[in-house]
Amino acid sequence: MNREKLLFILLVILLLSGCGNAIEKVDSSTENREQKTSEVDFNRQVEMMANDEKIIEMLKESGEIPKDASPTEIQKALEDYLKEKSNDVKANQKSSEKYIEELKKQIESDLQNEKE
Repeated sequence: MNREKLLFILLVILLLSGCGNAIEKVDSSTENREQKTSEVDFNRQVEMMANDEKIIEMLKESGEIPKDASPTEIQKALEDYLKEKSNDVKANQKSSEKYIEELKKQIESDLQNEKE
């Protein structure tokens, strides 16, 4: 009987120590994932900054931003440009969705005409 109790206690201790190692592994993999995510976010921010600089240069070359513009004026012109592009994308998306809906209706109509 004492042997059984001793074996049971040892088994419980082994199981609990194994669970602790699994938790540590999960924690370290979560840390690695978070570090990779932060690196990706940083890379995206750097890329966005580089793109912003290219847009600013383009706007200066086209004369939309004066060469001697203040940082505030440059930021405002950049934001206006990006808003305009965003609105263009939304308008194109809406027109594309409308076109797709019209095509669906036309196809349904053609299929019904074929059945008749």
